[in-house]
Order: sequence, then structure tokens, then C-alpha cells
Amino acid sequence: PMLPESAFLDALEGANFSFTARPEPVAGDLRMSWGISVVLLSLLYSRGKKASFLKLQFLAHSIRTEGSREQVDAVLRGERKTSEVHVRVEPWLNRAVAFAHGLKYVELSKGKTITLTPLGQNVASSIDANSDVLQHERAFLNNVAKRATEKIVNRIWRMETLL
Repeated sequence: PMLPESAFLDALEGANFSFTARPEPVAGDLRMSWGISVVLLSLLYSRGKKASFLKLQFLAHSIRTEGSREQVDAVLRGERKTSEVHVRVEPWLNRAVAFAHGLKYVELSKGKTITLTPLGQNVASSIDANSDVLQHERAFLNNVAKRATEKIVNRIWRMETLL
């Protein structure tokens, strides 16, 4: 008796196939090239070229929309309370950090701090030098990354109000 699988395989044997490439939109946060770039730029613009996972999560969430970028900027200017910022964990960030680590762009210290390696600094600087890419993200990070200290980021995550 012929198994259904073998009948299928027999039908495929010698058959001609053609494929047509079609564009398929992929959300930005699923594009690892975008995610890794955001991680590298976040570290490049941060003090000491390093940041905690909490700070990277904060920046990753804040950078995604114009509204969230403006809200965070207003908090850092003292125009809004830190308790008004609601941050969520961005699942793509851990993947981007893992890929960046695998590419030797970042080092992880005690699972808490991510630091750019010299190679990572070169890649981040190359991305930063290209004025055609990630314009909104670079402008936001240039404006916010150094001012968003670990102390402020911790207060935002804990939903505490800065007095």
C-alpha cells in the first residue's frame, strides 16, 4: 500500500516550482537590525557608554513613538511627574542585547549592566554618523540618554514621584 506521504512526494518529484517575492511588513520591534541599532545608540549616548537593563528597557519603551518620546522629555525637563510615565517591558530588547552580545558589540556585567565594547563603539559611531537613518531615535537619545540617570529611571520604574 502507498502511504499518503509517498503519494505526495511522488507528485512533487519532477514538478516545476516558481516563487514570487512579495513585501511583507514587519513591525520595527521585530527587526533585529533596528533593535540592535537602538541598543548600540542608547549605550553610545549614555554616560560611560553603559547602562543598566532597566535604563535600556526605559529607553527602548520611550523611543518607540513620538508621544512617548515627548512625554519622557517633559519629565526630564521637570514639566511632568515621573509617576506619570508608564513604562512597559519591551520583549524585543533582550533579543537585541543577546544578538549584540553574540556579535561582541556589548559586554554584560553581573547580568545588570551592559557596556559597549570597542567594536560596539565603532559600529554605534558608524550608525550615528549616517544622518539618513534612525533620525528620530538619534535625536531622542542625544537629548535624553545622559539626562535619564539610573536614579531617575529607577524612580520611574517604581512609579515614585520626584520631589
